[in-house]
Amino acid sequence: MSNYYDNNQLFAHIPENLFSVFTGPLKELHADLLFLVYDLYRRSIYTLPKETIIDLFCEYLETAAIEDWPEENDAADERDIDRSIRGRANLLFRKLNEAGWLDQEQHPDYSYRVTLYDYAQALLDTLDKIRKGYRMEYRGRILSIYQNLTGEEGLSYVALQQAYEATTELIGGLRSLNHSIKKYTGELLEIKAPRDILSHIFDQYFSEVLGEQYYRLKTSEHISKYRTGIIMRVKQWQSNRPGIAAQAQLMVEEKQAAGKYQAENLIYDWLEYIEESFNSMDDILEEIDRRNVQYARAAVEKLRFQLRHGKGSEQSLRRALRYLSEEARRRGEREELDADIGRYIRLYPQRAIDELSIKTPPRQRREHIPRPLRITELTGETRQKKLEHFRKRVQEEITVEEINRYVSELLEEQAELPLSAVPLYGREQWIRLIYILLYSRSRRANYILAGERGKTVALRRGSIEVPALILKRKEPRDAPL
Repeated sequence: MSNYYDNNQLFAHIPENLFSVFTGPLKELHADLLFLVYDLYRRSIYTLPKETIIDLFCEYLETAAIEDWPEENDAADERDIDRSIRGRANLLFRKLNEAGWLDQEQHPDYSYRVTLYDYAQALLDTLDKIRKGYRMEYRGRILSIYQNLTGEEGLSYVALQQAYEATTELIGGLRSLNHSIKKYTGELLEIKAPRDILSHIFDQYFSEVLGEQYYRLKTSEHISKYRTGIIMRVKQWQSNRPGIAAQAQLMVEEKQAAGKYQAENLIYDWLEYIEESFNSMDDILEEIDRRNVQYARAAVEKLRFQLRHGKGSEQSLRRALRYLSEEARRRGEREELDADIGRYIRLYPQRAIDELSIKTPPRQRREHIPRPLRITELTGETRQKKLEHFRKRVQEEITVEEINRYVSELLEEQAELPLSAVPLYGREQWIRLIYILLYSRSRRANYILAGERGKTVALRRGSIEVPALILKRKEPRDAPL
């Protein structure tokens, strides 16, 4: 497998047993200890002394009631285990260190300093937001995008990149809000006590989900207030081809992109994402409003039902069932009942479908009635035309064997040949180059492409680019297993 694919594998960047600490009976303990280190590490501007972390673990273990320690059962000799609080703290520190979360380094004074790996810090950032129920602060988010694009440096790639990142965060926050409303609506349907319903509405939903941030986004900082200016500046960017080329060259010089064409494509991607996001942002806002109305209606109906009929509803159902059984024994099962059943339970007929209801109405599955297919007979002339068209397609198709012969002609007696040296003067040669790339991973190919993926070589004064790969004959050891 090439280096390109190796570098894009998840476990090429993190240890394989990184998440092992989140399994087993002590997963909650390991998570709490990691967050203790994470909180301390965020407040520090330098590395942390190991002794400080051990003391922090000891303080936590003194208050934690842990009865089962699986590590003790895995030891060969239980007499070698230090069962003191500090011994257990050191054992847990070693476990987190061996899993790849903590990195310790010995200094010249024989002391140990501890840091978090970069991937560990990124993962803990995300996990910390999940456990705390992080809510995006919408205030000033759209204003920041507008100022980045329309300011004095609005035509620089730095301002465009910041506007793109802020747009990405804004869209992600709105998507998260949309899913949160759906989750809270489902939770509301499971609550029965009126007090818990009111607590869910005011203490959780309005304070933790919507809050003032979202309402500010719909009022004083409404999207329509800044959308015209943002899209207008995006259009100015897209029509300014020399400006984009200059910023792309600056990105290459400042090591923000590998090549000029990659930088230009990146700038166009940023502009396209910002434009599409603000053009279609009304859709997700309408979806959020719809879910919000749905939650409010569900809350009102749930609370109204519990206050009026929820109290003693189970007892009313028992009386109704007892009454029905007595009437069935006395009058027969097929006789119609009197209206007295209304004294025990109130039934409300539904005569119309509520499109905004949380629960969708059941639909009866229609019976599938197969119908015979009519086969159209082809005339001899039509059949001959289709056969000729198929033969032409087969003749034009380029197979692996043809590409193998073409590569053999290119290599001749050479052991290898850069793709930049392959003749590219006509349409046929370009097509064969594309098939060389496509068939390079085929088991039937007699060649391989070596070199680092992602890099290109400019030809004809930069007018075209080809991959910076080398064409080589496939050796027996290169054949796939």
